[in-house]
Amino acid sequence: MNKFTFTGNGRNKDFYFTFPFFTNADIVVKINNNLATGYSVFCIPGTEAKDFPFTGGRIHFATAPKSTDIVTIERKLQLNRLIDYQPTAILNPTTINQDMNYFFELLKDIKGDLAGFAETYADFTDTESAQNLLTQIDAVINEIDNLGDISTIRSNITDLGTSVSNLSNSLNSLTTTVGTHTTDIGTNTNDITALKGYDYVIESQEPTAENNYTWYRKYKSGWVEMGGRNNGLNEIATIQLPINMKDLSYTVQITRLVVTTANDQASISLQARNLSLSSFQVRQTYATSNGGGTGSGSGYAYNWIVFGFSE
Repeated sequence: MNKFTFTGNGRNKDFYFTFPFFTNADIVVKINNNLATGYSVFCIPGTEAKDFPFTGGRIHFATAPKSTDIVTIERKLQLNRLIDYQPTAILNPTTINQDMNYFFELLKDIKGDLAGFAETYADFTDTESAQNLLTQIDAVINEIDNLGDISTIRSNITDLGTSVSNLSNSLNSLTTTVGTHTTDIGTNTNDITALKGYDYVIESQEPTAENNYTWYRKYKSGWVEMGGRNNGLNEIATIQLPINMKDLSYTVQITRLVVTTANDQASISLQARNLSLSSFQVRQTYATSNGGGTGSGSGYAYNWIVFGFSE
């Protein structure tokens, strides 16, 4: 395990570790899970040039950590290519061994991280992609450990990259974050993507006697449909909209609700006017049947409907 954990005592300034590493930048020191400052790294060199540059070391703090401090020292290798082999150059066994050692240690770190991930998120690591990734890492480690054919190792590394890509795709297909322990890893993401082109209702109100039979449906895009009823007792009535509109380009439809033969009006005209973002007016006019004249009046209930985009 390339990680050591200590508890401070307010006096000890030196903390030792015994895992191999390559440069000081590979060493990460934290106090209470926060990156530490005010320390120096003293390295223990390896005995063979072909092996690791350093086989362990010591962390020296300028100020001793307190008795309540948890000190962690761990190795974090960067996933970078360190050496570029030229096709016309002579291969140096020492350089190749050091390069292979670096890659070997990096794979062990990746495997350790995945093992910790597996322990925390056991549901997720039951997926086929995660198991394939661990299997590929084990296969590559065995190849490097046995110093087998380089072309075979290269092929396994390529397969490892494919498995990592598959693992990333599986992560992206989670319906929610892993923290909620959702185990449904399937095609739900595709279903959600297919729904992006559809609008749907996010807010609504049913018509009742208490709200004067006013109703509305508001959609995610901002489109709104609303309507209601007016008793028609006033020649000019102001209709208050339950949802404000985005602009005055909305559509108003008005329909007479009741027509009785006892009335002498031959026809009734319902006119929408004075549109605003929050209201509009309805004016009633009629043509009389006994004199052929026109006039203003009231007494005819009507329904109204509005369509358009809300603010």
